[in-house]
Amino acid sequence: MKFFACTILLIGGILAIYFFWPESTSLPKMGTVTDWELTEVGTEEVPAHDKPKLITFFYTNCPDICPTTMIDLQNLQQSMEDEGITEDQYLIVSVTLDPAYDTEERILQYKEAFGISSDNWLFLRGSEKEIRGFTKSFNFVYEKNKDGFLTHSTSMYIVDSKNQIRSIHDMAVGDKKVNTEEILHHFMQLIKEAE
Repeated sequence: MKFFACTILLIGGILAIYFFWPESTSLPKMGTVTDWELTEVGTEEVPAHDKPKLITFFYTNCPDICPTTMIDLQNLQQSMEDEGITEDQYLIVSVTLDPAYDTEERILQYKEAFGISSDNWLFLRGSEKEIRGFTKSFNFVYEKNKDGFLTHSTSMYIVDSKNQIRSIHDMAVGDKKVNTEEILHHFMQLIKEAE
């Protein structure tokens, strides 16, 4: 009889955990992005940012990290589409770190070279001061030396629809690709959270 009662309690406990345990834990809130003065290349508008977005930084002269990251992010877009997530549910935001060199024309050529034409992939630029202010929200570090060579952090950030930084991801570095599966999972969480 005791065995039967213990078995029932054990099964009941397992079922309770199964039905009441959250599907996933919520992503932490790591800070707020407040400085959105940058404009979208080609439109001169400050874009709406009321949906989950991946913020990444680049410059068009970057020899390695930026271009390989762009390729991986194109793969991310395909994975999002494969999961039934439409382009109107999220944004990819690429911000130039070198506005003096990265003119609108150069950035548009860069987009074209990578075949990026999605409406939800925004390329932003602003003055050096505006970009510095924007990167401070993320504690993103970059520096341009006197020869014009730029070094920068290799982090990307997922920001929710309320402009809270929710996760940090690595750009493509060397043989290490962007973890698009993890970014996809985080986007799915934030899209569901915003519903």
